[in-house]
Amino acid sequence: MQAMNGKQLQRAGLQSALDAMADTPVVAINGARQVGKSTLAQQLWASNGGQFVTLDDAAQRDAARADPRGFVERNNEGPLIIDEVQRAPELFRAIKAAVDRDRRPGRFVLTGSTRLLSQPGFADALVGRVEVVELWPLSQGELRETTDRFVDIVFDGVPSWTTSNITRQQLIGTLLAGGFPEAISRPANRRAAWFDSYLATLTQTVIRDLTGIERLAEMPRIIRLCAARSGLELNVTNFANELTLPPRTLDGYLASLANLFVVQLIPAWSTNVSKKVIRRPKLVMVDSGLAARLVGLTAESAALPTAPLGPLLESFVAMELRKHLSWSQHGTTLWHFRDRDGIEVDFVLERPDGTVVGIEVKASSAVSTRDTKGLRYLAERLGERFVAGVVL
Repeated sequence: MQAMNGKQLQRAGLQSALDAMADTPVVAINGARQVGKSTLAQQLWASNGGQFVTLDDAAQRDAARADPRGFVERNNEGPLIIDEVQRAPELFRAIKAAVDRDRRPGRFVLTGSTRLLSQPGFADALVGRVEVVELWPLSQGELRETTDRFVDIVFDGVPSWTTSNITRQQLIGTLLAGGFPEAISRPANRRAAWFDSYLATLTQTVIRDLTGIERLAEMPRIIRLCAARSGLELNVTNFANELTLPPRTLDGYLASLANLFVVQLIPAWSTNVSKKVIRRPKLVMVDSGLAARLVGLTAESAALPTAPLGPLLESFVAMELRKHLSWSQHGTTLWHFRDRDGIEVDFVLERPDGTVVGIEVKASSAVSTRDTKGLRYLAERLGERFVAGVVL
């Protein structure tokens, strides 16, 4: 659950975590700071008993580092829920040993603000013993207390869509609000202060504590440039030149920001439909509200014809799709497609059986045949593999 204006919202990740606890010894809940991981973990604690500890607490963190085995064996009744486990990587081997002695499902629930599978020792210690549940900023379905099933539904045949009654100004408000629970719960005129504080904490504390990055002074500028390029293909060389950094150094910074769930890289879809495919990933900020704040967009400026609304909207859609994938039942993957002839599709959804859905995102209020050019290209070359093309 997540409190919003005194009301408890059901997180889609709750059921995924409960399902994992029913048959897997270790469940890891991964996501950015302030997306609700601790709240979800506490909900699991209330449902299953056991013990809840947070390694944000210095005394608990010191105890975990000093005696990892004793720490993980402190409670045998119900799950041991360890919040922000990446702060004591010494625990990973101790958890492995405990699980190898007793493989009961749901023994440990771990939360982490960095991608745990990228942490030294985590994957090696817990492979075959852990299921990872990703928690993102709130989806639009979670906010409206409905079930987000677009990714699954669209493969079953495009339903008869109804015309949206959302106005352009309402859409802009949605983009500027983003999905962080704390930001959304504030009045619109107080969100800027929250985003500024979030960025300061991220760059001054979280990145310093959780990564090996040395030149921390560069990070605010890098994150702001990521926001300015959100929704666009990532040309590392051009980006690095703008920052006067070596491309390899920038690659390391971007990898750290991805591991901290600040940005996501949508890989290029490589297939035999074109020999001229562009293989660069698409960069998106995880939260549209934070991205808008970083580039200085307001409700007034975003409504101007010159506002960079298209890339922001594309980033927003990318992350809504990414959230849906977290609870999709079919192992669907998310890509983008562009070739050197200029044929492009903003997003490609692909199932393990090779079936494909193409999605185009437009900030305009009307759709033209030009907007379906890339979708028709894929349909012609994929044949029966191409299930549907959608223009949002």
